[in-house]
Amino acid sequence: MYRWKHMTPTVQFSLVALILSGIFGVARAEDQANVPDIISQTGKQTQSGDQSADKVAIADLHDKRRQAETELAAISRPGMLGKDAPPGVSQEDLLARRALLQQVVRGYGQQIDEYQRLEQARQRHQEITRASTEWKGFDKPPPYSILLADELWNAMFSLRLVVEGIQSQLTLMEFRFTRARESLRAADERVRQASERLEATKDPAEAARAQWGHQLQELRKRAASVMLTAADISRKRIEEELAEARVRLAFAQRQFESADEHVTFTEEDLKKIRARASQERQALEGELEQTAAELYTHSQALEEAQRQLEAQVAGPSSTGSSDKFSAKMVRMKRAVELKRIRAENTTLKGDLLKQLIDIVEGERQLWESRFAIARGTEPEKAREAYREVKPLFNNIQASRDYLHQQVAVVSGQLSEQENRLDNATLGEDRAQVQATLDAYRQRQTLYNRVLERLDQASRLVERWNSEFKEQRKELPLSARLQDWAKQVSGSVKTLWDFEIFAAEDTIEIDGKKITGRRSVTVGKVVSALAILVVGYWICLYLARLIGRLAVKRLGAPPEVANLVRQWAQAFLVTVLIFISLISVKIPLTIFAFLGGAFAIGVGFGAQNLLKNVISGMLLLIERPLRVGDLIEVDNIRGRVITIGLRSSTVRDAKGVETLIPNSNFLDRNLTNWTYSSQIGRFSMSVGAPYGSSTHQVRELLIDIAGQHPRVLKIPQPQALLEGFGDKAVIFSMNYWLDIRLNADPGEVASELRFMIEQRFTEAGLKVLPGG
Repeated sequence: MYRWKHMTPTVQFSLVALILSGIFGVARAEDQANVPDIISQTGKQTQSGDQSADKVAIADLHDKRRQAETELAAISRPGMLGKDAPPGVSQEDLLARRALLQQVVRGYGQQIDEYQRLEQARQRHQEITRASTEWKGFDKPPPYSILLADELWNAMFSLRLVVEGIQSQLTLMEFRFTRARESLRAADERVRQASERLEATKDPAEAARAQWGHQLQELRKRAASVMLTAADISRKRIEEELAEARVRLAFAQRQFESADEHVTFTEEDLKKIRARASQERQALEGELEQTAAELYTHSQALEEAQRQLEAQVAGPSSTGSSDKFSAKMVRMKRAVELKRIRAENTTLKGDLLKQLIDIVEGERQLWESRFAIARGTEPEKAREAYREVKPLFNNIQASRDYLHQQVAVVSGQLSEQENRLDNATLGEDRAQVQATLDAYRQRQTLYNRVLERLDQASRLVERWNSEFKEQRKELPLSARLQDWAKQVSGSVKTLWDFEIFAAEDTIEIDGKKITGRRSVTVGKVVSALAILVVGYWICLYLARLIGRLAVKRLGAPPEVANLVRQWAQAFLVTVLIFISLISVKIPLTIFAFLGGAFAIGVGFGAQNLLKNVISGMLLLIERPLRVGDLIEVDNIRGRVITIGLRSSTVRDAKGVETLIPNSNFLDRNLTNWTYSSQIGRFSMSVGAPYGSSTHQVRELLIDIAGQHPRVLKIPQPQALLEGFGDKAVIFSMNYWLDIRLNADPGEVASELRFMIEQRFTEAGLKVLPGG
């Protein structure tokens, strides 16, 4: 105790874990000790392979089964089930004893069967191991036929599936073995508890029942032990079969690799394949013709049965309600149902035969492509053939999924008919149900037939797939790079030829023009855009050249030349669009394809555009304004900078440029200060105080205006007495300016006001408001 208190927590935890592990180890050892010795004996026999020991073990199992059968027969006779049981034992326990004895008998039988199968698997394993070790190659020297290589590949493929299946079976058996071991452990625990209850019982009657219960638990433990042993032998048998399958797979793979290194595809091989495909196709077509005749017979029988049923329903006896009439109606309906199922089976058979013919034809095309690739050396052709085969593989996968689904549906229908057969009473009813059941089984057979053929085709495509991948791996780096470049170019070409839509157009074939549909592809659109981009710059250059020629050769004003340039540019771009479409063979009917949207655009937006364009043409013809004119429209006053197709630009005194639609110049009041002349008259009102000399003021104003350098001398400035105001005499000073691009009337008026103020001050006059 002292030492425990002075131990660290880590040491204490380690000591407790050691004690617990020892306890559980003893428990596990006891559980393993409860497993019969036959398991360890089986392991030794499996390892040693001693056939005599196996025979001894099998003989011992036969003895144990006979003993168990004797015990079972003793209690199975009438009145013997509970004869040896003490009073108070329940009927449930009596039935449990008989069920446990039956389980023991079955368990010994299973052990015997598993022993025999284990011995057979061991012999097969030894034989295939010896054959694999002794095999040094094929008897025939290379090269080897591709048919042989495919046969070996199919065998290897099937063995892989076998190995996967046995592995799944082994996993399931491991689960069953674990469950059986747990059952044995639980049974052993119940035996111990029954022993304790037997020891604690003092009453003789109670002791007899406890003794019988203890024997029942011993029997339960015996049955669990037998089933555990059977599960263990089954597990070892599956392990032996798995080892055998793996050796077979390795042997098949070695044979395939040996043959695949020297494979050749000859004309003789192709002839055999063609002949085989032709024979299979002819057989299927003959069967299809026979099926068509059968379908006619079944259809006639179905129609006749339906007419009889309708006549029976519409007959006078249909008003009765007797059981005899009802039974007859049920039989007639089931007869119609049976004939309908047979007719459907015949139709289904025809459809499946057509699918089989398609499969045969697809395989033939696959072999033809494979032969062409085997004789060629270009990777591009191999990849092209692989792309052609890939949809066939996808079609096979989809067909298999569909057929598996239909098989599941037929399985449900079979279960339904089997239940009807179990519940049928009359002999005639059972015959109809049995015929219906046979019809559904025939349908299931049809589906399974096509599924089996699809599996063969799928393996052939899978072989092609693996062969293609192996060929790709063996290519040198230069060939891979070249193949990669071709793949990229092929992808680009596919994208280039991608059809966006198709439009009607007149196509010329063999000298005859017919109306057909022409594709509009991505490549055509890109080519048309490239032509437009390059041609647009050429159009700009030509339009500018036309504008310059209009000025130099024809003497057109700059504003007219600018408008001509714009119109020429618009015309050239329109012609360029048509040229680009025609050059890449894009039909002009695409405008009709877009006609609805174009009409809506014209209706809502293009009318203003056309209105302004036509107004621009009228401005060019009538010339109410020119570039450089000083105009005023919509309270905007400024110089015309440009005159375009749709709008013109006006710059005001502040330097702000305003785009004005051309239609405004025709619809609104337009003031053109420089329409006919560059000279314009401007006025200014000046007020002089009463009492001043009006003649002096008049002369003074004329003199001031004449002294300004920008005011024209001809015509001479004027100073007119305009009127008499409340506080001043009003004079109006009129002067003329040459309105040019650098002349600002507002600036001239400001300078004149400064001069008036200065001269009035010098003359002792006061400037008063002019109004």
